[in-house]
Amino acid sequence: MSKIETIIVGLFVGIACPLLTFVVFWWSAALLHTRVPDFPLSIVKASALTGLSLGLLLNVLFLRRWVRRFYMANTWLMFILYLGLSIVAVAFFMGLPVGTFTLGITAGVYMGRKESYVHGDQISVVSTLRKTAFMAAFVTTMGALPIGILALNEQDVLKMLENSSGLDRASLRGISGFTLIGLLCVLLFLMQFWFSKKAGLLAFHMGNGNAQRWSAVGAADRRD
Repeated sequence: MSKIETIIVGLFVGIACPLLTFVVFWWSAALLHTRVPDFPLSIVKASALTGLSLGLLLNVLFLRRWVRRFYMANTWLMFILYLGLSIVAVAFFMGLPVGTFTLGITAGVYMGRKESYVHGDQISVVSTLRKTAFMAAFVTTMGALPIGILALNEQDVLKMLENSSGLDRASLRGISGFTLIGLLCVLLFLMQFWFSKKAGLLAFHMGNGNAQRWSAVGAADRRD
């Protein structure tokens, strides 16, 4: 990896690790707080700080190793981390698919760079990036679909949909509303798939000496 790429990967991993440990400890304690009578709020705060501290400690101990082996990491492990970050993104952006959409593009970039270092052939590169884009599109859409359905109960959302679609609120609360949300989710799926795949192809192209391979991969993608 170049120095700039190493810094970017280091920042990404260095932020993701304490963020995930912070959220896991915080949400676990918060769940107990809501379910267990007399569970003190102070423990929720202490648990969140413990998770943050653990993540920072892991960074101190393993960050350099993780950065060096970033593109050699097990794909399933990275997928689990991606799902975890997607859940956090849904919560932090209050259901809007901004965070998950960005993560989907990031997943494409990661697999494109990984294929660049692995030196896969053009058929495997196209196949891998399409699978990654499909996975990203599926996760983003599944995160947005239930939020969209729940949003049909919000007056502000209904007013916006009423003004933009021309449907009355009674229709939006019925099958018309569900159909509209479904169509929007299909559009979101297609957009995420396209952006993730293109981001992966561009990331693959960034590798030194990949100009000829890029042309072959691009041609293979257009043929299919």
